[in-house]
Amino acid sequence: MDASLNHFELMDNLSWLSARDRIIQDIYYGYPRVCPQCIGERGVLDWRWNLAITSTCPKHSAPLISACPKCNKALKWSSNLLIGCYGCEQHWEDIASQPLTLASATEAHIWDTLKNDPASMDRALLQDICRALVYVIRPFDMLQESVRAVPHLVDHSAYVARAYRILEDPLFFARWRKQCHVQRSDLLLLGKEFIESPCKLFSKGLIRKWDGPSKGFEVQLDNLSDGDALPGNTRYISRSRRDMRYELAGGIEYRCQLSISSLSVMTGWNEDAANDLFRGDAFPAQNNISQSRQRRFNGRQMICALLEFPDQVTENRIEVRTGSAILRRNLTNMGRLVNAILKKMIPGGFGQKNLLSKVYVDRLRFDNWLINERMCATRRSVTVDDVASALELSEDEIREFVQQGKLKWATHRDWQKWIDGPALFEFMSKID
Repeated sequence: MDASLNHFELMDNLSWLSARDRIIQDIYYGYPRVCPQCIGERGVLDWRWNLAITSTCPKHSAPLISACPKCNKALKWSSNLLIGCYGCEQHWEDIASQPLTLASATEAHIWDTLKNDPASMDRALLQDICRALVYVIRPFDMLQESVRAVPHLVDHSAYVARAYRILEDPLFFARWRKQCHVQRSDLLLLGKEFIESPCKLFSKGLIRKWDGPSKGFEVQLDNLSDGDALPGNTRYISRSRRDMRYELAGGIEYRCQLSISSLSVMTGWNEDAANDLFRGDAFPAQNNISQSRQRRFNGRQMICALLEFPDQVTENRIEVRTGSAILRRNLTNMGRLVNAILKKMIPGGFGQKNLLSKVYVDRLRFDNWLINERMCATRRSVTVDDVASALELSEDEIREFVQQGKLKWATHRDWQKWIDGPALFEFMSKID
């Protein structure tokens, strides 16, 4: 009993087992996984087998199993795991051992840490591993959500081993990118960034620098051989996304979903521009999300809407690119411009490749639209940061204009951060 009590006390003191800021908050697996050879030799169960971040017994170089290798019955806590399989009633020492599988360098380090000083577990390392595990189980979805507990997957050990390979092996990471290109080919018209967005968003979310992600983007995909296919398992999908359409479509619709923040990363827009694009309801949102910045949109539906406005070559036609200074100058953004075209507020269209990166508009109508955008933005006070971006000035230079009486602080705002809108509009009209 003393050994058991000491173990439970140790578990209570391991703060890293559950963390709200991690993509997997509780890394306990919840279902038994074992190394049959260890049980046969020592007659004990190792607590480290039940962690979601372990996959391979370092002593025997064998994958941890959650089902009997002989009869495929899933293991249960209610059965006598110290003897053998309750299904075929075979003792562990009588069941053939699993194929040799060496643990990765990172996992070997984790096993040593858990053995010597579990409390010293590197939180950044754990965060990256949990993130890799979620992405390898939902490899072709742009949106990856936090989950509280790891679901029961019989082949969980194989998924963990793949997660370590994604982090460490550039070729394996590159093969994942190549599969994303195939699985997400429906989004090609939005640009290659959307095709491989799961890989890009994954690498951006990592805390440490890993060779797999960093060097995997350098591998030429055209000459890359196939292999190590990642199955599109769907057990990590949240309850709110499990509906009849999802079950019938096999998850394809969800591989094309994007959020405001993910669209911002893929296009290079800021989040305000991405939010303005969707605020006009030109694209239907998934009806199971109510909070505006958590809404999801279907990329294929976006493509269909954008294709209805093809680029038409006219004498007054001009191209407006992402990050254009003329947009900043008039306190607007690309999201509002695209939305204005879709709502037919301004004549325009989109290139047939990379739809969101090449926007064409009528010059004369565009000028009038810009003036209107500036008027709308300056009806109220404007932040100093937005004013600095629009006028290409520093904050100190803006303060000098305020002292000269050319600009005014907004009286109903914190004087250090806001400029009076009407005064700003008059000032900008004079310097145009």
